[in-house]
Amino acid sequence: MLALILKERGIIHMKKSFALFLSLFLVFTLASAQAESYLLKLGTSLSDSDPITEGLMEFERIVEEQTQGDLQVEIYPSSQLGADEDLIEQCTMGMGIGLITDSGRLGTYVTEYGILGGPYLMDDYAEALEILDTPEYDQMCEKLTASGLRVLSGNWYAGARHLFMKQAVTKPADLSGLRVRSSGSAIVNASVKALGADPTVCPWSEAYNALQSKVVDGVEVNYAAAVGSSIYEVTSYICKTGHFQHILTLVVSDPWFNTLPAEYQTILMDAAQAAGEVASTGTIEKDADYEQQMVDAGMTIVEVDLDAFKDATSSVYEELGLAQLRDAIYTEIGK
Repeated sequence: MLALILKERGIIHMKKSFALFLSLFLVFTLASAQAESYLLKLGTSLSDSDPITEGLMEFERIVEEQTQGDLQVEIYPSSQLGADEDLIEQCTMGMGIGLITDSGRLGTYVTEYGILGGPYLMDDYAEALEILDTPEYDQMCEKLTASGLRVLSGNWYAGARHLFMKQAVTKPADLSGLRVRSSGSAIVNASVKALGADPTVCPWSEAYNALQSKVVDGVEVNYAAAVGSSIYEVTSYICKTGHFQHILTLVVSDPWFNTLPAEYQTILMDAAQAAGEVASTGTIEKDADYEQQMVDAGMTIVEVDLDAFKDATSSVYEELGLAQLRDAIYTEIGK
């Protein structure tokens, strides 16, 4: 009889232990699901001292603070995560990857988006913001989404791009026979050619060596990137063409973006807009200092015939089938 009682008590104890284990397991599983974390790796070809990269750091701070660390952001400057083209492809495949890149590269996926990198399309950052507020821009972003690329914000201003050359250039004819580095996008290739030079494609990370080894005679670049990559060491003249107002875009994988809670999606979009403003303000505030730094290092500033360069590049929009879109944008902003 005693043995039977002990046996029954043992069974009851085992049942209670199992029930407790099951309860704890369910609580742990639920807590783990609720505390699920996400990781976004962001790449850029720019140095860690560039105002754009500093803007990315602000983006990281906002996102991690507002998600209480559940969404982690890791930033990889100087192409440490890979070339822009490779990162964009990884985005379309659904990986937790993002990057800050130029419109020309995104134009490979949506041709219309490349217009943002067109010659003399906009006069300054203020006008760029007007363009980003048009229905035409919204339609470009929707097409990128359909291609697997989610635009978080396009308000990352890197400044005007000029020609950094080994010899002085004041008009398109001066570029005849000279090789100028190009990113390889259709809009940049066509623009460099229209400016009067022969576009020579190479990654930005190789631009310094290309100049040093005389593979190219010059590059077209904004001040922050020129300083960050020490381009002033291997060129002699800053020819102030201002042919591009360099607007960059922060994009992530759309399939990855759609795995996030709606709240986190909103945080990412808002943080990107705010951080883009920080980066753009930093660019504008530092450009004069960058120019002086390069002059102090021995660079010579060359004023050019702007009208001649504008006339020379006006055909680019017709050539790439973007003239109608340009006109529609100008109508929207009253230009």
